[in-house]
Amino acid sequence: MAAANRRAIREAVVRSIFECEFRDCARFHEEVFVRNMLEMEMPSYDVDFAKALLTAVFSHDSEFKEWIEKLAPDWPYSKIARLDRAVICAGLAELKYLCVSLDIPPKVTLNEYVEITKAYSDDPSRKFVNGVLSSALKELDFPANA
Repeated sequence: MAAANRRAIREAVVRSIFECEFRDCARFHEEVFVRNMLEMEMPSYDVDFAKALLTAVFSHDSEFKEWIEKLAPDWPYSKIARLDRAVICAGLAELKYLCVSLDIPPKVTLNEYVEITKAYSDDPSRKFVNGVLSSALKELDFPANA
């Protein structure tokens, strides 16, 4: 699938995380995601990538909350903007659970989520998301050529 298709999937996942947290509908995350893809006029997409990312995000949400608090100790999880949390959780899920298995360069993942943040938020949010995901990237210690 094209890179633009994966970008749309990442964006729809972020929108779905945000909506599910805001509306307390995590148990319906797949339906929310599909609706978001349709709203973005993406009726066909890389289903395997989408399922893998959704599963990683929603199966490990408590792990990501703890990890974010560790990576950004000056920011209690509840004080981080919901959109920033959604972007960071999706980025962490992809970095930790998908980059190696799907052969996605970790720096591409980091850049994709920073770009999504740019589209929806301001410069301080972009810098915050970049900082947290960069710290996670260092902590995960990918091979030098990744």
